[in-house]
Amino acid sequence: MASAKRCHYEVLGVSHDSTADGIRSAYRRLALQRHPDKLVQSGISQSEATAQFQELQHAYEVLSDPKERAWYDSHRSQILFSDPNSVGSSVIPDLFSFFSNTVFNGYSDSGKGFYKVYSDVFDKIHANEINFAKKMGIGVDSVRQAPVMGNLESPYTQVTAFYSYWLGFATVMDFCWVDEYDAMAGPNRKSRRLMEEENNKARRKARKEYNDTVRKLADFAKKRDKRVIDMKVKKNAEMEKKKEEEREMKRRLEKERKERVMKYEEPEWAKVEDDWVEELEEDKKAGKEFYCVLCRKKFKSEKQWKNHEQSKKA
Repeated sequence: MASAKRCHYEVLGVSHDSTADGIRSAYRRLALQRHPDKLVQSGISQSEATAQFQELQHAYEVLSDPKERAWYDSHRSQILFSDPNSVGSSVIPDLFSFFSNTVFNGYSDSGKGFYKVYSDVFDKIHANEINFAKKMGIGVDSVRQAPVMGNLESPYTQVTAFYSYWLGFATVMDFCWVDEYDAMAGPNRKSRRLMEEENNKARRKARKEYNDTVRKLADFAKKRDKRVIDMKVKKNAEMEKKKEEEREMKRRLEKERKERVMKYEEPEWAKVEDDWVEELEEDKKAGKEFYCVLCRKKFKSEKQWKNHEQSKKA
């Protein structure tokens, strides 16, 4: 059944060290083989055929993205063997099971709908933070109020606020339960200090991993949130429309420029007399040189020289 959690590499039929090209080729081949229409014709129900194809698409989405693939590779065992029903069974909820498209069905905010499933899990994470702050006496003010996830009808400002909060999540929990040693049982001061250092190191590591996991889960959900996908499509369409308007403006301005050039008439004062031009060309060809001895000036044509001589007489 496609609903059973399977390794993405198994779904695509590739090895763990397969290249990006190998993964792409496998997906294209299997996409043709497992298209719902073909599976239905082979006797599989429509719902199962759709589920199998969605499983294939999800596996490719993760493994074709270098960052998501790296995350999946380093947490594969937790993702494959985690139980989504254990979300409230421990201090730290099991989040790895939610890195899968199989945990939700559709985009409603009830039942197994996307907005119900992920709203519940993020609410649980936030509730854990509040409970820890209360028990440790550090004050609930240390935990920022989390925006609600909402549903398909929510304004996009709410969507932005929700993901901004969780993509920047930082837990207030100190992870004291991961301590490896009972520092108080150390035989001497030096050993107790070393035990405390190892415990603090383990706490910092666990805290960092938890923050990274929550942020990565927010990123995972955001990429699959229909509101985000629709907004991206809308913005791309608006951007393309704006670019087309700019291109049209350039074409119109260029057309107007060419029309002005075609209509342009040279003013009388700027026109050069044809006979003067011809005379100048003839003088150049003949190699004549016109020179005023008094002014020590050279002239390009006889006409220029004569005008100069007359101006001196005046």
